[in-house]
Amino acid sequence: MGGLIGMMLAAQTGSPIRRLVLNDVGPLVPWAALMRLKTHVGRAVTFQTLGDAEAYIREFCAPFGALTDKQWRRLAIHSVRSDKSGGYRLAYDPAISSASGGTEFASLVGPEVMRGVDLWSTWDKIQCPTLVLRGAQSDLLLAETAEEMSRRGPKARVVEIENVGHAPALMGRAQIGVIRDFLDEFD
Repeated sequence: MGGLIGMMLAAQTGSPIRRLVLNDVGPLVPWAALMRLKTHVGRAVTFQTLGDAEAYIREFCAPFGALTDKQWRRLAIHSVRSDKSGGYRLAYDPAISSASGGTEFASLVGPEVMRGVDLWSTWDKIQCPTLVLRGAQSDLLLAETAEEMSRRGPKARVVEIENVGHAPALMGRAQIGVIRDFLDEFD
């Protein structure tokens, strides 16, 4: 959601966004990826222990790539909140999958969602320098979409992260370094 919102904001006339970094998302999100996400997003998942939460995060976020035990623990700690029962719940609003009034997430983008989310017209309005990180095995940002992103609109710099699906965890020095170098380039 953050990447889609970022694209929409960066495309606005007079946008204050001067540089845009997208983590494994683009102007075309395939239907199959939306349906995969729908099976997870919006569920109010709870856990008895932080260890249970970490096990869930390790399974659900496995496409993020190979992380150390310390990184998985850190990701789990920052992905959950204590609940009233003394257990834990995921630290996001399960209603993210719905619009106001209980409308399904898919309806946010209209009837054409059957093809997927298509924001190419928005992409073509972006003018700021843009970096796109793509997990090499991503089903959300397809290789052909990333390639097209490098040719049109802001003509993004695309960096593919090996052995990662959707989405790079951005927890290792190499991944963070790519972002830092990109941002430093325009200071």
